[in-house]
Amino acid sequence: LSKRIPVGRKKLSMIGIIVAAGLGSRMGARGKARPKCLLPIAGRSLLDRTVENLQAAGCEKIVVVTGHLAEMIRHPDIATVHNADYFDNNILCSLMHARDYLNGPVVISYSDIWVEPWIYGELIDTPGDLVLAVDRDWQPYYHQRSDHPISEAENVFVRDDNRVVEIGKHLGANAPAERLCGEFLGLWRMSAEGSALFREAFDKLDAQLDPLAPFQQALEWRKAYITDIIQFLVNQGNRIDCALIARGWAELDTVQDYERLSAIAARQRLGTIINAGE
Repeated sequence: LSKRIPVGRKKLSMIGIIVAAGLGSRMGARGKARPKCLLPIAGRSLLDRTVENLQAAGCEKIVVVTGHLAEMIRHPDIATVHNADYFDNNILCSLMHARDYLNGPVVISYSDIWVEPWIYGELIDTPGDLVLAVDRDWQPYYHQRSDHPISEAENVFVRDDNRVVEIGKHLGANAPAERLCGEFLGLWRMSAEGSALFREAFDKLDAQLDPLAPFQQALEWRKAYITDIIQFLVNQGNRIDCALIARGWAELDTVQDYERLSAIAARQRLGTIINAGE
């Protein structure tokens, strides 16, 4: 089990970015009523928890990229930028609406993940210019997760030096014998150099590609995932590192995910949820 490093041990000056523009269509009526980041969990919204974790990790400013029901996303400790085209693009393009903030050290999070605070400590402490949080003990989480099956996991094949070799939903769980297969949480950190690399790669691709052109595993550039540009960076010879963790997180993508969260809290080692119920 990954050692649990207290969050906030290192006081770094960073910006936190939460990408919260998506429709949340698989959350049913709940997704139509509110953005997924506002789902109540253990007495507080998912957004509240994520902001708190980012602040404890050293983020002095937090920016939320909004889209669906943007007017509902309010918090005293955030700034917002809006993706008006959220219906026609995807998470990578959403993130780049906050490109002005990708000019120094950042921690970036999907908006629909519950992450235990100790994972942020691991992410901050892992060396590298672009570091992904990757769960090496991810497969049990998919037991009875029928509405978001294992085929939709954002898998990562990792070398023994914690370097990313391949990433994407197309990989499946069967990594080559010499590789570890993990799951990308949707949480990552970039140094100032990593942010510049990411921003410059996006801008170059955006200038070259038609919005409807295929890119990596995406059918259209405008609908590319974070994993697509990460794989592009790897293919270009850039080093992408992993902070390897074991459980301690959950994704809220479907109604089933939300309704089973308390039931799987012990298995996923979601201490903040367990303790909230005591």
